[in-house]
Amino acid sequence: MEKLFIKNRKGMNMAVVVDEAEKQKGLVFLMHGFIGFKEHPLLTETAKIFKEKNYTTVSFDATHAFGESDGKMEDGTMTGYFNDLEDAIAWSKIQKWYDRHFFMVGHSLGGYCVSLHTTKDRNVRGLILFSPLVSGKLFLETDDIKSIMEEWEIRGIREWISGSSQGAVKRSGYVFVGDSLRHDLLEVAEKIKCPVLMVTGDADDIIPMKDQKMLFDKIRGKKEMHIVKGGDHNLIEEEMPEDLQIALKDWINRHK
Repeated sequence: MEKLFIKNRKGMNMAVVVDEAEKQKGLVFLMHGFIGFKEHPLLTETAKIFKEKNYTTVSFDATHAFGESDGKMEDGTMTGYFNDLEDAIAWSKIQKWYDRHFFMVGHSLGGYCVSLHTTKDRNVRGLILFSPLVSGKLFLETDDIKSIMEEWEIRGIREWISGSSQGAVKRSGYVFVGDSLRHDLLEVAEKIKCPVLMVTGDADDIIPMKDQKMLFDKIRGKKEMHIVKGGDHNLIEEEMPEDLQIALKDWINRHK
């Protein structure tokens, strides 16, 4: 496993981890959610499953996130995260392990970004979406966000306790609001033609299951949904439940 720093289009440092398979059978990119980090348990556990099947895995920290890349959390936007994904893929194209027919995995905003990339790239072999963010508009209409919008606008920033990094305080600038209204997967999801596995928790109050089902219904490729009973937006805390492991392994085996 190799960790290195590359430059994005703005000249900022991005932390990238490449775990190269000795007898590579494929490639997969994994992307965290908003103000997230590449070590999120969902991503590390999924990467292990792909690695066991001889896939090279590429994970990275977006800029203006919680990980090791440059930037301030309060400057993070949906556009910025998507551009960082595109920059990571562009960098990968000149590496010896690159394979243009790759899989993509994304959690929350990462799920939005890998889905959007797939609408522009017909070579993507398949998508695994964990609690994907569907649209900026729908996100801003959730009860928790509506209740703090006025304060968010006045202060210019919102803060909350992380659900994936115990005790950590995360921050988002009001710049996120205007930018997010430009993003809606429901407008382009019909262009996703590759196989898709969507994993959602029935207790997710950040990206409600009803919103994720709207996206699921729009996707035209071969698609499946796995529901984690009692699962919140992060789906798992540490180890992955056995039923989810089985679902992931079965899906990968059928689409490799």
